Amino acid sequence: MEKKKLEKHSGKHILRKTLFVLTAVFVLTFVVVEGLILYHANRTSDEKADVIIILGARLYGRTPSPALSHRLDRGSAYLESHPEAIAIVSGGIGRGEEITEAAAMKTYLMEKGIDERRILTEEGSFNTYENITFSIAMLEKEMPTLKLEETKFGIVTSSFHVFRGTLTARENGLDAFGIPSTTPPTTLVKGYLREYLSVLKYLIIDRNR
Repeated sequence: MEKKKLEKHSGKHILRKTLFVLTAVFVLTFVVVEGLILYHANRTSDEKADVIIILGARLYGRTPSPALSHRLDRGSAYLESHPEAIAIVSGGIGRGEEITEAAAMKTYLMEKGIDERRILTEEGSFNTYENITFSIAMLEKEMPTLKLEETKFGIVTSSFHVFRGTLTARENGLDAFGIPSTTPPTTLVKGYLREYLSVLKYLIIDRNR
């Protein structure tokens, strides 16, 4: 009987200790990752990009969502103030979307007065990793004389997404910095919380492809 009690007590102790360790790991990683996300979300740079990559987001049929509209407004403003820069709009076609995100993004920029010749479209990607890697592949195909190692890239995306976007670009060999856009209030909390999990997924899975 005493032996069973000791085993039961020992089992509970191990369980409590395991839960404590797991909770501590979660809290530590959450604080570190969210700290990096917030830091990059609010960071501005005086660097000048030769190429900006505007990362896609949801469409409502053919209409950019508020998040995507903010990204495009930020990208359009950058292109207007840096007339020598070109843009890559990146995004495939998702559920409930009638055209590719890239096609809708190009139309939006052109309606803002951006010359079509300054816009390249990457229409096959479905996540951040593909946004970056597919854009690199397309750029190498469309502009073979461009030396990527000598090119400065600006990653245009929602504030909470800048850290992962620029990290992905840099780890794929680009000299890149973030150009954050405003995050709509309706997606602010959800975006920052969900991004924690997305960063972990990138670090564990995507970067090791």
